[in-house]
Amino acid sequence: MSGPFVDLLFPVRGGLVPLDHGYLLFSALSHRLPDLHERPDIGIFNLRGTSADAHALHVGNGTLRLRCPADAIARLLPLAGSTLVLAGQPLHLGAPRVHALSTPSSLSARLVTFKHALDSVTFQASVLKFLAELGCLGTPALGRRRIVSISGKKVVGFALTVRELSPDSSLRLQTLGLGGRRHMGCGLFLPTTFQSS
Repeated sequence: MSGPFVDLLFPVRGGLVPLDHGYLLFSALSHRLPDLHERPDIGIFNLRGTSADAHALHVGNGTLRLRCPADAIARLLPLAGSTLVLAGQPLHLGAPRVHALSTPSSLSARLVTFKHALDSVTFQASVLKFLAELGCLGTPALGRRRIVSISGKKVVGFALTVRELSPDSSLRLQTLGLGGRRHMGCGLFLPTTFQSS
């Protein structure tokens, strides 16, 4: 791990965007920060808002959460006061708050993806393998299967909760994530109580 990680929480004002918007959000942010592609250590959570229906999210007064090394904060601050365009909808970003990572014993991710892990058995095996590689001791529990669109392709993953984490394992899992596509909302963990879907 390269120094402490933090979450930057930008207030967002906007209208309706697709519920499945991880790739669109990454694309919009990349227009503002062209070198974002070269920063795999920056995680981009899906926007927080209110579900309008099965396919749309009403951002309203929502939140954009970015997880990054503390030394990357200055690089991301120019997003404050900017406008992103997501599926034709303008999203206005305010000044962010910096949130230090805590060390809860239970963490949840809305979506985790692994290559070739399309069913629960293969996915569970991948989770155990990669948790061990990260040096994280915990008890994983699979949630619902989800399919998201990334660059025109359908990607299969599962919601995941990992319980009985030590403080060190909790911090490591939040810092390093699990699986791929962290730029598109995948493999990023929050305290279990934060996850509503």
